[in-house]
Amino acid sequence: MTSYRNRRTGQVHEPEPGSWMAHRLAGLPDVWEPVEPAPARPARTARKADWVDYAVARGYTRADAESLSREDLARLFDADDEG
Repeated sequence: MTSYRNRRTGQVHEPEPGSWMAHRLAGLPDVWEPVEPAPARPARTARKADWVDYAVARGYTRADAESLSREDLARLFDADDEG
């Protein structure tokens, strides 16, 4: 399934394939860019690079993700999963 990320806000939508929303987002390439589906959440003990890639896939900038420790990234996404 193709997801789309808003270039301005970072918001991600995963419309149903073939739906009107999928066609709408695909028709606005200056605003919505297609993105690969988010990878599976890394194990808490995974390498920091895996956590950075995961954070980027979830909409964070690479610079912001790299500025955090592996433990901070894991805690950040633990909090996301709880809420």
